[in-house]
Amino acid sequence: MQQLIWFIKTISKYIGSYRWQFILMFCCLIFDAAFDSVLRVSLKFIVDAAIIPQNYKLLIFIISLFGIGAIFYIAIGLLGTLLGARLGIVIINNIRSSLFDHLQSLSMEFFGRRSAGDLVKCLISDVQKVENGLISMGLTVVVLEISNILFASIFLFLLNWQLAIFTCIGLTICIIAPAPLAQIATSKGYYLLEKEGELANIVEENLLSQSVVKLFGMERRASQDFSDRLDDLKQVYIGAVFISYLVQRIPITLFVLTQLAILSIGAVMTFNDSMTVGTLVSYQVLLLGLNLNILAFTGSLPIVIDGVAALRRISEIFSEIPTVRDTQDAVTLPHFSEEIYLENVTFNYSAERVGVKNLSLKIRQGEYVMFVGQSGAGKSTIVNLLTRFYDPDKGRILLDGIDLCHATVRSLRSQIGLVSQEVILFNTTIRENIRMGYLEASNEQVEAAAKAAEIHDFILTLPQGYDTPVGDRGGQLSGGQRQRIALARALVRDPAILILDEATSALDLATEAGILATLDRIAKQRTVIVITHRITQALRADKIFVLENGQIVASGRHTDLVKEKGLYATLWQQGHQGSNNLPELALS
Repeated sequence: MQQLIWFIKTISKYIGSYRWQFILMFCCLIFDAAFDSVLRVSLKFIVDAAIIPQNYKLLIFIISLFGIGAIFYIAIGLLGTLLGARLGIVIINNIRSSLFDHLQSLSMEFFGRRSAGDLVKCLISDVQKVENGLISMGLTVVVLEISNILFASIFLFLLNWQLAIFTCIGLTICIIAPAPLAQIATSKGYYLLEKEGELANIVEENLLSQSVVKLFGMERRASQDFSDRLDDLKQVYIGAVFISYLVQRIPITLFVLTQLAILSIGAVMTFNDSMTVGTLVSYQVLLLGLNLNILAFTGSLPIVIDGVAALRRISEIFSEIPTVRDTQDAVTLPHFSEEIYLENVTFNYSAERVGVKNLSLKIRQGEYVMFVGQSGAGKSTIVNLLTRFYDPDKGRILLDGIDLCHATVRSLRSQIGLVSQEVILFNTTIRENIRMGYLEASNEQVEAAAKAAEIHDFILTLPQGYDTPVGDRGGQLSGGQRQRIALARALVRDPAILILDEATSALDLATEAGILATLDRIAKQRTVIVITHRITQALRADKIFVLENGQIVASGRHTDLVKEKGLYATLWQQGHQGSNNLPELALS
């Protein structure tokens, strides 16, 4: 009972706005079942009131009523099918849109423990199962099959071979008739799958790019773009599903007409004493297929169960609460002007994965600061905390004296530009990829950012210039070109704080040297925080923090740290031994 109440409350949130359309579809389904049942019950009147008394005019009248009823049956059945197709996609889009919007609000902690593939499956496959199992199939079972089962009474075996021949002819027509439409339905179904594949690609791209989406405040833009794609999918879906349902509907309709033909022929045969009344009644009841109703009901139960399970998976995501969000008294951060202060900050991703421990440090406005250390030392964790992808377990992070946990996320991230090792570009044009750093940026601002990142001249050599598509995840560009576009995207918002998280570690030395020279030039205008394992870049820094096991073990300028002969000096020596002429190339 509790599960039933939960199901009704959950699904009603999505169908409540369409209750009148649902009522109309219910009426169509009820008429479908009622007509089928009346057809069975009508045998009593044919036998008792027309055939036995030899009232031929009444017999013709009843048969005529069946013909009129069949016309209504076809028309109302098509209306119900169209309503089902429309309501199905509307509800799917409603659930998907709500789920997608909710995903935009969740914190990076959630995306760290849930795989993107699983979330894509939930958005696409599981939502489809809800529609199939609880909306389409569920309604059919409840309203149509159960109604038929309740009205039906008995089954009998085939009793008359002459009528069987007519039945076989009718069934053959039922199988052959929808063949031309089946080919159209297949084409439309294939096109629908392509559209769904495009939608899945957009979802996967968004989920894999959440750090960029959140940092640049693109949540609303992403939701609007997704909503537009859903509108396109709706039009394709309605046409494809309606044709597909029509292929299913034609055999049913022709079978009903076969039933009417068999009833008419059998009635005439009985009238002419060619068949007994009992044979006619028994045969017609058999033809109505009560057994098929039962089989359809039991066969649909696994689909309904899958739908309930899918709805539960979807509800679990909706129950997720963002771990990083604005408090009720959150303030808007002023433009960064003084210092960033980490005070006894401790953070762990999980019991097995340690981040940082009792971390305290200051970064003054305008400084070029570098964090170095071996992999797993906690360097990238500092980036995650500064951008509020995560909040500290203990301690505070202050920006100009304001605790980031008491500030709005948007006012913090609007002042930060981030370029990471894994460049995330979207499958759109170069111009739009740069503009995503600041959605209100003009074309002039986009080009100014590209010039600052020293990628403008290269873009102009492309056939379509700034309107050149970058391909899936920037696959049409080289690694250095992708990094410069990512840098331009960060610069277009004129960030007060520029963070480079292993931004050049995957590049060759010559490309790295060029980007580092660019960074040297733009670093004079803002605070720069560099996370790197390439120790040879340290000569650029005003201050270097050396991390080991989530703690700062040393800090200062390069020359001072080398003299201490600690971990930094060891890393510096290893950097020299690991690459020939690396310092000269990196500093060129």
